[in-house]
Amino acid sequence: MIPDPAVPRARSPWGPDAAAAAPLVVTIAVVWVVAKLLTTWGAVAQGEYGDTYYYLLTAQEAARSGQGLAATMREYPTPAAWLLLLPWHLGATDHVAYRGAIIALTTVADAVFTVLLGRRTGPLGVLAWVALTASLGVLGLLWLDLVPAVLAGAAVLLAMEGRRAAASVLVGLGTGLKAWPIVLFPLTLARRRNVAPVVAFGVTGAVLVLASIVAGGWDRLISPLGYQRDRGLQIEALAALAPMHAWAGDDSYRVAYSTFKAYEVTGPTVAMWLAIAQAATVVGVLGCLALLGWWLWRGARPGAIGWLALVFVLTFMVTSRALSPQYLLWLAAPVAVLVAIALRGGPDAPPAGPALLTFAFVLVVCALTTGLYPGAYDGLLGRGSGTDRALLLLTARNVGLLVLLAWCAACALGASGGKSRQLDSLG
Repeated sequence: MIPDPAVPRARSPWGPDAAAAAPLVVTIAVVWVVAKLLTTWGAVAQGEYGDTYYYLLTAQEAARSGQGLAATMREYPTPAAWLLLLPWHLGATDHVAYRGAIIALTTVADAVFTVLLGRRTGPLGVLAWVALTASLGVLGLLWLDLVPAVLAGAAVLLAMEGRRAAASVLVGLGTGLKAWPIVLFPLTLARRRNVAPVVAFGVTGAVLVLASIVAGGWDRLISPLGYQRDRGLQIEALAALAPMHAWAGDDSYRVAYSTFKAYEVTGPTVAMWLAIAQAATVVGVLGCLALLGWWLWRGARPGAIGWLALVFVLTFMVTSRALSPQYLLWLAAPVAVLVAIALRGGPDAPPAGPALLTFAFVLVVCALTTGLYPGAYDGLLGRGSGTDRALLLLTARNVGLLVLLAWCAACALGASGGKSRQLDSLG
């Protein structure tokens, strides 16, 4: 793909002497390996399952019943379901082997993104990525969410460097695994010359749609949309915060594992909060469109893309009726890219001060999420001595997401044009 000539290139952050950079590269690689060992590989050795056990049971049932891809994991897009069934068909038919295959997949995805980030921006972005994923503990490599997250992060990186067509391909691939990366597609556009990214995204999407229809049929293709539309209120969603506090002391509220593979809360006010979440989605979409329009009108400056990506993803998260701990991976990759490019510098780099504050803010929110899951999560599933602590962590994390959204929107607005001095002063 031909990069946008309007975006200047920064010099290689590793310097011209590869031999001199080798010790630093080795050090960063050791830090990465140690972080994965302490947060995920070590947890696996202690018997941590994550979602891999559900994936395995679903694959076993599909093989036993003779059901094909059309009837399996209908909450996931078809390419994601195919990817999750692949280890079983390759012979990983017990949990240890299957879990190992999933961890191998996510580890490779993590490593590829780490190398990409390091080669294009230098060591500081890699350290930011390692810190964020380490702060999420076992969530990193035991969930498929890491794969679309790094595809989205790589798309943000390429978009900020002016490689917009390549970025749109990665957005399309990420959307094929989880719906949320599609919100990043507008960030591959500019005021002019949008044919290449639109065509690249369209071709990528068409290939995935055609392959999905051939593999599982039309109904299977659209099943994730109906799945999200029909589900209830997940206990970690922002709209569930008030009902969950009511649940702690009111027997008319219940928390139960639903047919949508999630813990959901039911009770007298839940319908009202679902309606509020739906209204908030409309308001959020309108706000994102306004911010996008401002960015395009002011010249589509690359320095704003990282914050715009965070605003779009956060809006998707905070207005949804579903929210799970692994969703924080969706924020980690764009934040690492934002910090990396800010510290690398260059004429179109975002200001370093606000970027570092954004990183610190996300790191805190990730740490709160890890405190909630797995440590305090039982307090949300049944009333007991741990419920107050779990609700405190849930409240702090969810309020933190709202404040983070407001902060990123302010940074995006400033970086989009006309307020660079004010933005620098925030840092």
